[in-house]
Amino acid sequence: MNNSVYYNAKFHTVNQSQPWAEAMWVKDGKILAIGDQDEILSLAADAEKYDLKGKLVMPGIHDAHTHLLKAALLRLEYSCQLNDPQTLQELAQQLKTYWEKYASKRTWIFAGLYNPLIFTAELLTRAWLDQVIPNVPIVIHDFSFHNVMVNSQALHLAGITRDTPSTTRAKIEKDPVTGEPTGILREGGWVKLYMVAPTETDEENKFALKMAASICNQYGITSAQEASATRSFLTAAKSLDDDDELTLDLICHIPWKAEIMSLSDREEDERVIAERAQYASKRVMVNGIKVMLDGTSMAPTFSHVPLDPISDEPITYNLLLDSNELTEKIREWTKEGLIVKSHCTGYGSVRIGLDNYENANDVERQTGQFHDIAHAHYVSAKDRSRFAELDIIAEMSPAIWHIPEYQQALGKAYDFRTLYDAGATMTIGTDWLLPPTPNLFPALAGILQHGDESVPLDVAVRIMTLNGAIAVGHSHRTGSLEVGKEATFIVLDRNIFESSPEEIAVTQVITTVLQGQHVFQRAN
Repeated sequence: MNNSVYYNAKFHTVNQSQPWAEAMWVKDGKILAIGDQDEILSLAADAEKYDLKGKLVMPGIHDAHTHLLKAALLRLEYSCQLNDPQTLQELAQQLKTYWEKYASKRTWIFAGLYNPLIFTAELLTRAWLDQVIPNVPIVIHDFSFHNVMVNSQALHLAGITRDTPSTTRAKIEKDPVTGEPTGILREGGWVKLYMVAPTETDEENKFALKMAASICNQYGITSAQEASATRSFLTAAKSLDDDDELTLDLICHIPWKAEIMSLSDREEDERVIAERAQYASKRVMVNGIKVMLDGTSMAPTFSHVPLDPISDEPITYNLLLDSNELTEKIREWTKEGLIVKSHCTGYGSVRIGLDNYENANDVERQTGQFHDIAHAHYVSAKDRSRFAELDIIAEMSPAIWHIPEYQQALGKAYDFRTLYDAGATMTIGTDWLLPPTPNLFPALAGILQHGDESVPLDVAVRIMTLNGAIAVGHSHRTGSLEVGKEATFIVLDRNIFESSPEEIAVTQVITTVLQGQHVFQRAN
């Protein structure tokens, strides 16, 4: 096993009793000593020496919300990754270029992401899409991933017609005159497309997930909460870990009644939850559930739950789950030691989510068992203190509002400062699939430039590291650099504590170490 000393560095430990150190001794994947350089070098005279040349070291980053397999398959061009088209001509050309390359290997075209602020329903139509590449089913996701535009061939193969019921949970937009589907499908309305389309093999999924983990390591991510842990994902993750090829810790949230995450029917979701233990391994924790209370708060395709401006009560026409049923399920899952991640983007859904957790609080949670509110775009002043009062994590994801298109669609979301002042434990995630990479450093810079809702850098770093470990019950072994904890850390190309937000945004990771194992090293 390894026996190493890392020295000549600035260690930001995220340990309040010892915030900074000069050197660290690592043995058998654990931190044996950290502190004064001369003392550490003397203690570990026989250890292998790593001179870090004055660089900044911090704990590995925890990504609190990601979709690793889906993001990797997109990167591998199992679907068409659109390059920010601005006109119909550009969109058509990107689709055609993709099809020319993959026509012999694919039978469907899945593509994304397009900007619905540009490609409105009046502009991007089923009739237009039918003409781009005839007789090939085409499905294009918008930048929320909650809505798609499809052509007639895709509708036909999925069996979606004028007679297919349209509901809040599975909305099929229909022409008011003819009654025919327009091609716009919202929330669960498009899941049928994936259920009839070809799927990737276990080996393809395994390869994709291995690549996704490697990309995460490049950005300093050493642990992640997978928000769409389907059977195919779990199979790939366990296979990788069994082969000792998984290079990050995975906390897996299995979707429940969240068809756009599971891409399967509810019976299959229940089966996966019941069979979850068979997928657990050294670095794969199958101890989470993902539910969705609403859709997206992004303009122009709002499907969130707001609050009534007069009564201050949730307006529930977009509510995707029955609260009484969900409360009972949270009680059940809590007893089983599972952690629940509730997708809530609107003011109203956040309140309902907190209410569900409060109503289930009669079941005592285990030590380190924290449920969370995922995304938490908008939290009313009335609800901010409830996160701390109820011991619920505020997952401030996706961390994509620094991207201009998302900032335009979301407005001033994320109450970092007021939630921090209210005592909330916040985490942050990439929601990788929506952004092109799982790079959290631009988001870190954004947190520092968020007006009245900015927080100090040391607080933001804690959100990215130790808070993530707390959220998944791992703070006893990771999240900070302390004696006895795992040697999981990253080396940066600059001291972010001596950098401007603009400089922080372009920070690069030089080295990523997971439990003493070097899993990424940037080439010189």
